[in-house]
Amino acid sequence: MRTSELLPLLPDLAVLVDVVEAGSFSAAARLQGSTPSAVSRQIARLETALELKLLERSTRRLHLTSGGQEVLRHARAMLEAARAACDGAARHASSVTGRVRLAAPKAALRQLIHPQLPGLLQTYPQLALELQVTDQVVDLIADGVDIALRLGDPPPGYVARPFMEVRTLLYAAPAYLAAHGTPQHPAELVRHSCLHLAELPGDDEWCLVRGNERVVVNVRGRYACNHSEMRRDAAAQGLGIACLPDFAVRQQLADGSLRPVLPGWQLLGRYQGSSWLVYHADRYRSPRVRAVVDFLLQIAAELGQQRA
Repeated sequence: MRTSELLPLLPDLAVLVDVVEAGSFSAAARLQGSTPSAVSRQIARLETALELKLLERSTRRLHLTSGGQEVLRHARAMLEAARAACDGAARHASSVTGRVRLAAPKAALRQLIHPQLPGLLQTYPQLALELQVTDQVVDLIADGVDIALRLGDPPPGYVARPFMEVRTLLYAAPAYLAAHGTPQHPAELVRHSCLHLAELPGDDEWCLVRGNERVVVNVRGRYACNHSEMRRDAAAQGLGIACLPDFAVRQQLADGSLRPVLPGWQLLGRYQGSSWLVYHADRYRSPRVRAVVDFLLQIAAELGQQRA
């Protein structure tokens, strides 16, 4: 029997189980919220399709034929398989299992998120993470990304949850400032060794703002790098004044290996502003994606408390 012929018989097989277990057409009909005549028609349809007498009817009882007993055994197995499939689906629907792909900028992922990922994976043993470390804007659909951490305006058509505000400021080691002096105005930076990105043309042109005042300085230095941790470490070793995201220097400010330079001024640039967790609303319905989003929002809350 082909699948197309088999599928219409599945409800009738389920009715057969109810009839035998309930003991009569009337009792089975009550279980199903149906009528005895409707149940009788289903059994008759099943017998016609199978070309087999399933039940012997008497005024008091129903008796399975030998062929009916075999059909009943398989019908019960079919229902058990269906229940197992539904139970398995329910477990997956309510459990955190499967793979989640997260895309985030290098510095934020490495310094804020990555250190806490072992705790997430320990909490959810069936969860798998795939990290896409990039400062480029990703296409969530084309790149197969479930969640993206993005600076700047979030794309339309997606859910966007605030993560943190990123500011780029200047920092230097106390030893460097003691040897070369502490600038009091951005214009004085031309006399200092400045550690800049050197990623794109114009990265050696720093634009600093304070209120309505705006100063543009062409900086110079012997060391440039597009990795914030490497610039931070170089600055801590006294190589100069570095432009760094403020979240990258929390430990160094605490232990005194770096100090703010021109603290009233903010350095403008592309790696700052509001950052957002971006994902498609449909993906959030998945427990695994929801677990990772909630984990990241907890990190965001902790960062907000540290800044308060």
